[in-house]
Amino acid sequence: MKKKKKILIGDPQTELLDAIVITQEAKKYEITVCKTGPAVMHTIREFKPDLLVIDLMMPHIHGIEILKTIKNNPQTASTGVIITSFYVMIQNYHSAIEKGADYFLSKPFEVSELFRLIDLYFQEALNPSDFKLNNTHEVDSDHCYHPIPSTLTSYLRFWGTRGSNPVSGAEYIRFGGNTSCLEVRHNHDLVIIDAGTGIRRLGDIIDLEDHQTIHLFISHTHWDHITGFPFFGPLYKKNCNIIIWAPVGFEKSTKELFIGMLAYAYFPVRLDEMKASVTFKELRDHSPVSIGNLIIDAHFTNHPGPTVGFKIKTPTKTVAYITDNEVLLGYHGHPNKIHLKHPLLQSHKGLIQFLKECDLIIHEAQYFPEEYARKTGWGHSSIPNATVLIKYSGCKRWIVTHHDPNHKDRDLEIKTQLHEDIIKECKLDIQVEIAYDGLITPL
Repeated sequence: MKKKKKILIGDPQTELLDAIVITQEAKKYEITVCKTGPAVMHTIREFKPDLLVIDLMMPHIHGIEILKTIKNNPQTASTGVIITSFYVMIQNYHSAIEKGADYFLSKPFEVSELFRLIDLYFQEALNPSDFKLNNTHEVDSDHCYHPIPSTLTSYLRFWGTRGSNPVSGAEYIRFGGNTSCLEVRHNHDLVIIDAGTGIRRLGDIIDLEDHQTIHLFISHTHWDHITGFPFFGPLYKKNCNIIIWAPVGFEKSTKELFIGMLAYAYFPVRLDEMKASVTFKELRDHSPVSIGNLIIDAHFTNHPGPTVGFKIKTPTKTVAYITDNEVLLGYHGHPNKIHLKHPLLQSHKGLIQFLKECDLIIHEAQYFPEEYARKTGWGHSSIPNATVLIKYSGCKRWIVTHHDPNHKDRDLEIKTQLHEDIIKECKLDIQVEIAYDGLITPL
């Protein structure tokens, strides 16, 4: 009588093992079963199977580890192996075959299909490349979870919240690393402020059928506010008009600076080769710009070069956005010592008036107090000095943006606490939060 081939089946599912051993096909073979990885390893030594059928996710010892152990042992290297799994990722398939498996069978499978493959193996006709991804799972779309789409039609979204230069890495995941870019939407009106690296992702989602004209406001032309411009997708669409609003330059106009930035030596597409129509307009005399129901006003800030902050008015809310502004130049004392008639505050009186009646102020506070002592005159504020500006504006909500590239997630968490501590010590009624890439707030 012909000796039966030995098959060891390792699987944690009792129901599957029972279904296999009671079939008529099973009588052709000598079959034993195991439910854990260690049991499989022990049984291989005692049972000496000709073929092992094993689940990828065996308890205690992974199926790939069992496969490697078998193939690396000269006494068991010739044992056939069929890997089964619900986790049918292509990477798992390749890993199993590269480690010496004879086949990868996706679950769920019919018991008859398993024995068909077993028969093929012993006929030396089993081909691992015949692997098929099992996509037969039924999905009832009526009972699937579908994320509820946002109903916001008027909002601000931060696409970049860094200053100076973009950063990346594991220590910047929480708050992000893109430089300045803010999306402003009010129903069908769209305004973008600054074109830092964050504008690239924004450009990918803009529906040009709804926004044939895009208004881009530039606070100033330092690199961190314009370096994303060449990568803004709508620039390469024929049906798009882009109007760029910027303050009057001291040396060159904004258009001249953008032409220089897009010279062939720096970028493969010149400004006049962009498919979109690009128009430059100057922000003069603080004359507000009306875009649909939005009114955009500007005010100069204390920063090297011609730099402005913006105020966005809707029919129901007013928001200020100021990324570069050194408040109380050279002051390193307590914020409570700055009274309304203090000499250092006088140069900010116009801006304070500009900020009156704002429902939200987005304003930088780039430096810890000890950092500001080393960086006075760089055009950015310390946390205590920026707090003074918010205090005298009368605004009750403050979002801090334009984070220093050296400030990692942990540093910004510490800054959050320091902001709250200073506000509490000054007995101010101000809600403060730290901006991050992707933050959305209703407008």
